[in-house]
Amino acid sequence: MRSRSLAGALRVATRSLTARCLAVLAAYAFVLGAIAFAVGAAGEFLLATAFPSMETVLAHEGDLEHDRFGALRDPELSSCRIAVFDGDGTRLYASDDVAAKKIRASYLPLINDYREGLFYEVFSEQVDGEPCYRIMMCSATEYDVLVEAGDADGGADVLVDAAYKRIDAQALLDADLNVLDGDLFSGRTSLSRREFNFIKGMYDARMSVERLDYQTADGDLRTLVLAAPLVNDASYQRVVDDAGRIALLAIPAGLIATVVAAWGLARLMRRAARPLDRAIETYRNGGEVTPAEQVPRELMATYDNFTDLMDRLRTARLERQQLIADVSHDLKTPLTVIGGYAQALADGVVPPDKAPGYLRSMRDRAQAAGELIDLLFSFSKMEHPAYEPHLLEIDVACEVRRAADEARGQVESAGCTLEVCAEGPARALVDVQLLCRSVLNLIDNACVHNEPGVRIRVACSRDEGSGLVTVSVSDTGKGVDPAIAERIFEPFATSDEARAAGCGTGLGLSIVRRAAEVMGGMAYLDTAVDAPWSTRFVLQLPCAEEADR
Repeated sequence: MRSRSLAGALRVATRSLTARCLAVLAAYAFVLGAIAFAVGAAGEFLLATAFPSMETVLAHEGDLEHDRFGALRDPELSSCRIAVFDGDGTRLYASDDVAAKKIRASYLPLINDYREGLFYEVFSEQVDGEPCYRIMMCSATEYDVLVEAGDADGGADVLVDAAYKRIDAQALLDADLNVLDGDLFSGRTSLSRREFNFIKGMYDARMSVERLDYQTADGDLRTLVLAAPLVNDASYQRVVDDAGRIALLAIPAGLIATVVAAWGLARLMRRAARPLDRAIETYRNGGEVTPAEQVPRELMATYDNFTDLMDRLRTARLERQQLIADVSHDLKTPLTVIGGYAQALADGVVPPDKAPGYLRSMRDRAQAAGELIDLLFSFSKMEHPAYEPHLLEIDVACEVRRAADEARGQVESAGCTLEVCAEGPARALVDVQLLCRSVLNLIDNACVHNEPGVRIRVACSRDEGSGLVTVSVSDTGKGVDPAIAERIFEPFATSDEARAAGCGTGLGLSIVRRAAEVMGGMAYLDTAVDAPWSTRFVLQLPCAEEADR
């Protein structure tokens, strides 16, 4: 169960563009840290190997106690010369041929002890005006000293460690290293230059020398001689410069890591946008886009909005195509009749007694085509995004009564009756022309699509609770065909029967809905009407803010 939850969390993380980018940045930071660590380690190694000491040798003390001299081939000791002798002066190990040749057992007594049990001090003197060297062999002896601790009123004595230097022997040498006096080198008349350098702790001009006496795990005596590079300002500065050059290598390495990280982030962005590119290409080719599984979670809303927009554009394109087809059909029918009658009249085949009927029919068809063009122009004008209505604060009830009076002749000609119930005031910000056009379209819709004898009721009221002015047109006719009820406000949405009979164009209700929208309101078909009414179209508009002042 836990493994499944971890797998699910991993899948969610891999679908997150943020998580992927953070992973790239984390890897980038890790690489930069690794570069910095490597540069620092290289610098430390350079400093450690440039100035090794007996402490470096003692790091392998455990190996030395078991005569494992291979440990002395440590890279940190690569610049040193090392030789190891047993208690009898036999050489057991030499780091190279030079160490084997120049470090002899006879030199061991002349080399300073690392632990300062025995060491030499060399001083320059003038004897009878001649330069000389005084060499003293010294030893350090430790002892304990009682030190009074505490304040003046009393305290305890503390035992501390102390040491003193004791001169065990000395000798005086002239400038040519001939022994002039002293008991240090009894039986010898002079020293070689190498022996004198060893006494001073110098292997040569560039290296120091010291020895370490120790015992193995079996109790055997061993003496290790170490010749290590001298530490001076010049050598130290040289090492520091080398370490600085190593640090400079971090710059191109960091730049490479930066370029790689930038490439990785760019690649992630391209991969994140790829599903959207594929969707665009699919839409361009007219295909259907399926939900993408590889869209990052952060871009899912963008992808969904894009697909929704494309669906809307496709729907709008289809509606436009349908609009063109419907307009073409509705214009072609009257134009065909007009053309046919005109041709018959031009050919003289129409009897004289029927010519007036042909002319009236041509007039009616031309009038219908003109009305269709006017409706189409009104609809297209309101559909334009830049269209702005001319809003005025008026009494909507008064305008509704005026529009109803204008339509009364048409209603009576259709054999219907008209009732008006519009009591004011019902003030709102409206476009007077759009309001009148909407009321006339609704009344015309009730007349055209019903049989004679239908009652038509126009009402206007103000709802104080909702702050809306409601205009409604109801009729007692046959009702709305359920097949087109859901799309009744779409352009050219009309029943096949009505279209075949030439009853309406299907643009009137579309104009009503669009007019309501541009005035800040809405239009809808009320499907829950009380008897005797069968159809009720409602137009709702917001009340004016300063109404009834």
